[in-house]
Amino acid sequence: MLVLFSIIYGPLVVYLTDSFDDTISAASILAISSVLIAIHALKKSPAWIIPFVYFFISLGTLFFGETIWLQFGPLAISLGTALLFSMRDKTAVMVRNSVKNRRFQEYMSKERIKPMAPIWISAAWINVTLHVGFLLFSSKWLWAFYVSVGWYAVFACAAAIHIYLQRKKYE
Repeated sequence: MLVLFSIIYGPLVVYLTDSFDDTISAASILAISSVLIAIHALKKSPAWIIPFVYFFISLGTLFFGETIWLQFGPLAISLGTALLFSMRDKTAVMVRNSVKNRRFQEYMSKERIKPMAPIWISAAWINVTLHVGFLLFSSKWLWAFYVSVGWYAVFACAAAIHIYLQRKKYE
């Protein structure tokens, strides 16, 4: 269900902002994200966090009265994903290494970097860069296309590189 929402989010935002005023556009996204949060909460699924981001983005749109906030939802999710991928890297976690928690130190002492992690970290940051580029420097419809299906292409390329390197490793 979240994949479907992810695919229709961009065109839906463009349609709503072109057809209705800011309040109705934000209220529509707020209602859809509220329903998705409720569905995932009832199913006890951890995927409720994604509609939660859209919920707060639409609240920001209602509060500030600018529909540009609606376009920051996919960027916020992409940035969060890139940061999570990066934080798995030991060099990025060194910043957090000053914590004196024993369990945290044990976690850090284990080898957490997989050989293919740089591919996925790079793909995540390329995705964030493309999100910002389409958000700031392109038309609404190009942004909607990238938010709907374009970012899947970035991660499909990363998956193809990952598979190629894995096969090459075992040859």
